[in-house]
Amino acid sequence: MTALGTITGNYEEAKAHLREWGFCLIENPLPPAKFKELVERLTELAEAEREDNSAFLYDGGNQRVFGLLNKGTIFEEIVQNEAVCELMEELLGYNFLLSSIHANIAGPGGARMALHPDQTFARMPWPPYPFVANSMWMLDDFTEENGATRVIPGTHLLGRPPDYAAGEGDIETQAVCGPAGTVMVFDGRLWHQTGANRTKDRLRHGILVYYCRAYIRQQENPFVAVDRDVHDRATPLMRRLLGWEIYQGALGQTGGLPT
Repeated sequence: MTALGTITGNYEEAKAHLREWGFCLIENPLPPAKFKELVERLTELAEAEREDNSAFLYDGGNQRVFGLLNKGTIFEEIVQNEAVCELMEELLGYNFLLSSIHANIAGPGGARMALHPDQTFARMPWPPYPFVANSMWMLDDFTEENGATRVIPGTHLLGRPPDYAAGEGDIETQAVCGPAGTVMVFDGRLWHQTGANRTKDRLRHGILVYYCRAYIRQQENPFVAVDRDVHDRATPLMRRLLGWEIYQGALGQTGGLPT
């Protein structure tokens, strides 16, 4: 690699990074005002859930905020981001779906997550392409110290998860660092983990927007978990991402095959 985490605004270069490393970093695809809105809304939600004791806390000091599509229109905007969707189409093909969107906040004292790929649900052998892919929106600077996502570049080409019995879960990983606003897009086969936040008092906020191929079950059931008003105002792209479209004339049908 030229450098771990080379940030680019050239999407052909980004696609080459995905093929070689299993991930790429793209420059902030949001206008400054929209990025500010995103940061403020997520921070507000996370603080409110901690204050009312409804927060999902784990691994020491870490927090997740789920169901973001129901918690602000800014989240509807980022799942449809043109730059990210272009890269998802490269990884997952046309008609990919939104699988889930939630926040991943690494807090001081939080432990590293276990090393894993995101498609462990899939039985072996895996085909030579991903079933799912993820994007991490960096709302703060991601650093070695504050729990940046960690990876083993190239492991997406192995076509399998780590062999934990053989000690592969303990292989040293590398931090993927970037300034606030950067988006990390990564192949669902890439071995990765949330890093440990070794700071004394700084939270590291990120939003994971997770996508899947059109024939893969979504992580969040959009017809149960997503509020009706989100469906009612959905753009054509959002309707497709949620799973309203019929895939290849058969999957997702209602009342028989379309004519």
